[in-house]
Amino acid sequence: MVFSQSKIDGIAAIVGDNIVLHSDVLQQAQFIAMERGVDPSKKPYMFEKIYLTSLDNLINQYVVLNVAEKDTNLIITNDEVDRALDQQINDFILRAGSEKLFLEMAGMSMREVRSDYWKDIRDMMYVERFQYSLIQNIDASRVETVEFFNSYKDSLPRVPEKYDFSIIEVPFFSSKKTEEDAISFLKEIKENIIQKGLSFDSLAIKYSEDPGSSFSGGYLGFTKRGTLVKEYEKAAYSMAVGEISNPVKSDFGFHLIKLIDRQGEKISTQHILKLNKFSDADKNISLNYIDSLYQSININKSSFDSLSIYYSKKYKNNSGVFSNKRINEIPVYIYTNLKEYPVKKLLRPIETEDGFILIYIYNYKPAVKPSIENSWNIVYNFAKQKKQNDFFASYVDKIKKSTYIKIFN
Repeated sequence: MVFSQSKIDGIAAIVGDNIVLHSDVLQQAQFIAMERGVDPSKKPYMFEKIYLTSLDNLINQYVVLNVAEKDTNLIITNDEVDRALDQQINDFILRAGSEKLFLEMAGMSMREVRSDYWKDIRDMMYVERFQYSLIQNIDASRVETVEFFNSYKDSLPRVPEKYDFSIIEVPFFSSKKTEEDAISFLKEIKENIIQKGLSFDSLAIKYSEDPGSSFSGGYLGFTKRGTLVKEYEKAAYSMAVGEISNPVKSDFGFHLIKLIDRQGEKISTQHILKLNKFSDADKNISLNYIDSLYQSININKSSFDSLSIYYSKKYKNNSGVFSNKRINEIPVYIYTNLKEYPVKKLLRPIETEDGFILIYIYNYKPAVKPSIENSWNIVYNFAKQKKQNDFFASYVDKIKKSTYIKIFN
C-alpha cells in the first residue's frame, strides 16, 4: 500500500479556514481510479499520481470556495444539492453496473455515501457556478479554433465510438409469500424483544442483513432528515423514543426500527434489515411482465422511449434514454449486448443482478480522428474549453497568492 493508516487519518492540507483530510483526498482518488479502471493494489504508483492530483484539485477547490461563498449573487438550495447528489450517485451506479457493485467499490453503505458526499456536492456546485460566472462570456473565434487545431491536432483524442439506445429495466418483484415470510420473521423478532426481553443489539448482530450496520448492533447513529430512505424516515420520525416499529418496507427490503433518540431534525436509530431475496418464482413474475412488454413494444416500437422515462421515474433505476454515450460510459453488461447487434434492434429480455432489461439500439457512430471537416463542433469546444481553462487557472493562481495554504507531507 502506498498510504499508511496514519497518513489516511491525518491532515493533508490547510486552506484558509478549511482542513483537507488525507481520508477526503483518498476517497476522491478512489472514485477517480474507479472511473479510470485503475486498481490501486496493482498500480500503486499510478494511483499515487491520482492521489496527488486529487489533493491539488481539492486545494484549488477550497481556494475558490473561499471566494465563491462570499458572492451574494450565488444561491444554492438544499433541494438543488439533493438533486445533484442523486444524479451523481445514479451516474456512479450506472458505471459500476449495479448499486451493489458500486457500494462494494466505494466500501460504504448508501447512507454513508449520501452523508459523506452531500457537503462535497454543495461545495462543488458553489465552485462550478462561480467558475461559470467568470468564464461564461469567454468564447473561441474561428481563427482561434483553427489555430488550436493546428497546434494540437496530433494530440487530440479520437472521437470514440458512441451509441444511442434506450433501456427499460423491470426489477424483480417479491411474491406475496416472500414478503409475508419476511414480515413474519421480523414480527417474531420484535415479540422476542418485547415479551422475552431479548437484546435488540444482539439480534441485529445475528440476523440483520445490512452489511454496514449489523456488526454494530444495527446502529446508524444520528442522521439528519433526508439522509435515509423515505419509508424508513417516515416511520422513524413518527415514533416515540424507545419504540420499536412494525416491519417497514423499502427498496432494500423490510426494516425493524428502534428509535434511540431525537434532537430536532436529527434522529438516532438502529434497525434489523431483512433484504429482498428473490426465489425463482419471484423472478418469473418479473420475466412474465417484461415478456409482455417486449411483445407490446415489438408491435409499436415508437412507445419505447416514453416507457423508458416512465419506468425510470417509477423505479428510479437504469431505465432511460441515452444519447451519444461513449463505451466507457456504458456498463459492460449493456455494451456487451450493444456491440453484438445492429441498430434499430429491440433486444429480447436480459437478466441482470436486479431484474430484467430491454434494450433498443437506435444508432451507432464509429470512432473517428477529429478534424476541422468532420468534427468542427468538437474541435471548437476543445478550443473554447482550453481558453476558458487557461483563464480560470490564471485566476486561481492569482487568488492563491493571498490565501493561506499549508501542505503536510
